[in-house]
Amino acid sequence: MSAPDPKARRAAMGLVVSSTLFSIMAVLAKVASRRIPGTEAAFVRFATGVAVTGALWAAGRAELRPRRWGWLVARGLFGGTAVVAYFSALQRVSVGEATLLNYTQPVFTVLGAWALLGERPPRRTLFALPLTLVGVTFIVGLRPADLRVEAGPLLGLLSAMLSGVAVTSIRAARRHVPDGPPPETAWSVFFSFTALGLVVTLPAVLPPFGRWVAPTAREWGLLLGVGMSSVLAQLFLTHSLQHLRVGIAGIITQLTAVLTIGAGAVFLGDRLSPTFLGGAALTLGGVALVALGSPVRFLGRLRP
Repeated sequence: MSAPDPKARRAAMGLVVSSTLFSIMAVLAKVASRRIPGTEAAFVRFATGVAVTGALWAAGRAELRPRRWGWLVARGLFGGTAVVAYFSALQRVSVGEATLLNYTQPVFTVLGAWALLGERPPRRTLFALPLTLVGVTFIVGLRPADLRVEAGPLLGLLSAMLSGVAVTSIRAARRHVPDGPPPETAWSVFFSFTALGLVVTLPAVLPPFGRWVAPTAREWGLLLGVGMSSVLAQLFLTHSLQHLRVGIAGIITQLTAVLTIGAGAVFLGDRLSPTFLGGAALTLGGVALVALGSPVRFLGRLRP
């Protein structure tokens, strides 16, 4: 029996840290959204990402050399809109529900890669879709109020769908193509996400279409916490996925949903009904099937 790979062990711990940071980001955004619009929280998150990437690029620590412009634009626009939908969902439903719906994204990523890139998923992945949809139905419910476009559950699900297209775009930007341009760097992809995400949120925070709600000192602390925790989570994620098989990585990243559901119950008083917990189990099971059924380095090539 071969000895465990030290890099894989450290990478697994890095993913645990990343998942914890993403959970912290969700809770902070939920608390801030009691008065601050979700679009404004998303704007601060993107602005933080742009500032950090710019500083690292100026210091020679981040390589930006965009080439596949179409896929980078798709990554930024779809990913930015997905974050806006997710943060808007956080305003309307519990932090656990919004995060769990958002974390159905791997299912839509597999479907997006099949439709846009011709990457046929393994057979077991196809069983994940109905399982996940049943779980989402339990979580969202079938009340007419939940079926409005602006309703929190649908916004959470929309964020997952848009993320699926965005992550498929990362796959297209990062994969090696014979006789094609070199793949994009991780930082080029991340910068396209934060810069275009900033553009997507601008109309919602500036007149004449939007407005800026002046945060208090406490709210600024929450918003900056959202920005920094998301950037640090992305950095841990980026490093860790270079050394882990996709099945292991996919399971570990589901910790974000589990931790966020728990944090919502403990710190925010979210009620966990039997129907919600049953739907959560089905949904996470479906996502696990996607993770275990994907090619070995699929997720590692997708993430920025």
